Amino acid sequence: MNKLKLLIISLLLIPALSLAHGPSRQKVTESIEINASPDKVWKVINDFCSIQDWHPGIKTCASDNGSEIGAIRTVELENGEKIKEKLFKLDPEKKRIQYAMEPEKGRVIEGFPVATHGATITVSDNGGNSTVEWKGAFYRAFPGQQPPPELSDAACKEAVSKLYTDGLTSIKALAEK
Repeated sequence: MNKLKLLIISLLLIPALSLAHGPSRQKVTESIEINASPDKVWKVINDFCSIQDWHPGIKTCASDNGSEIGAIRTVELENGEKIKEKLFKLDPEKKRIQYAMEPEKGRVIEGFPVATHGATITVSDNGGNSTVEWKGAFYRAFPGQQPPPELSDAACKEAVSKLYTDGLTSIKALAEK
């Protein structure tokens, strides 16, 4: 009888436990076709702080160690908010940059409602032209189960998608000049 009670209690607790965790990991992938060689596109984005030159939402960028692995860049958004990001990979042969946001516990960045964000930008050959893919994974900044609409998973996905598409559109314009 004790085993039966334990089983029933366990079964009743499972739904409660599943609601007790925080936000789930979200992912976004955006890509664009560019009428330029991968080498030409790579020249636009290959410096860790060149994001200030090609992303319309970035006002400034400063790196503590250039484009060296482990470098921390501080990007200032158009609204004045600052985000720190760490470079994990910069591979000129594979034309790939991988970085992650350095989280500041409890901080919500206005206009970018995520707590953590890791991303990879890859340039690949597409018959002499290029495909640029920007993909990332992140958690929303609101830790609870009932976020306000502007901090929901959907709002976060929309913000990250916009960040990526705005950047990709700008890379395309610069590389196709």
